[in-house]
Amino acid sequence: MDISFQIRKGKNLSSVLSKYENDFDPVFLAMVKAGEESGTMDKSFDHLSKQLLMAHELIQKVKGAMMYPIIIVAAMGANFIVMLVFVLPKMAEVFTQLNVKLPTATRIMLNFGNFVGDNQIFVLGVILMTVISITLMFTIKKSRQLISNTFMSAPIVKNIVKQIDVARFARTLSTLLKSGVPIIVALDVSSEMIRQPALQKFSKKFSKGVSEGESLSEVLSSGKVSPFPSTVVQTIKAGEKSGSLEIVLEELADFYEREIDYTLKRLTSLLEPLLLLVIGIAVGGMVVIMITPIYNLVGGIEGQF
Repeated sequence: MDISFQIRKGKNLSSVLSKYENDFDPVFLAMVKAGEESGTMDKSFDHLSKQLLMAHELIQKVKGAMMYPIIIVAAMGANFIVMLVFVLPKMAEVFTQLNVKLPTATRIMLNFGNFVGDNQIFVLGVILMTVISITLMFTIKKSRQLISNTFMSAPIVKNIVKQIDVARFARTLSTLLKSGVPIIVALDVSSEMIRQPALQKFSKKFSKGVSEGESLSEVLSSGKVSPFPSTVVQTIKAGEKSGSLEIVLEELADFYEREIDYTLKRLTSLLEPLLLLVIGIAVGGMVVIMITPIYNLVGGIEGQF
């Protein structure tokens, strides 16, 4: 209603939308402004709808790949809490009453179980405080950024994040150029799509280098080692020479989005057996620790007869 009212008062759409930064990102605003200036609002919104669709599909691929590991880890955590709070204290009570000689590992676990049984409110309070603390860590911007940067530095994750950043950068820059956004503005906006710290720092030089007369491929290859893959640099160089940079960037984005899909599928295929192995070891270790005293007890009873 406010947008409609402001436009009827004579304001342009981009200036009205810019008041709602939480709802419209810089890419959206830049494309709308370019469409207004060039008189091609219909094309800008067409490009924008495709951009939003591809961005949504990319996010869903990442979420889908992470869903299975998250569910398994959550189930393991819930199982551990149930064993800790309800099962171990009862078993500790039974073995104590029977006065059975226990292996060291079993004795440590049952002592821990006794402690939990005697201090259930305290233990549940600690678990609750831990959950709240973790939630706050992901809510506060600085701590969330620190966790994100640490997570993105992990070897396997680092490669996936780089692919995602390259795909988003190429897709955004292509869409902005197609919509008639000046390349300096387009590079500034596209750089905001990058999340990996090394690439983000490097991307700040793009608009400055191009404004000083360098080509984008020259800027990308500047410095001793470019954080961008050589394939990206060479492909952009070919697009600049042929005058089809926006088309080449779109093809680069398509390629890296497919590569992300393949990488996530391979990672999920690797994680499934690893998680099952971890669960098997954890459950097997628990069973051995708790069953050994029962065998000792049965053996002692048979010896008496």
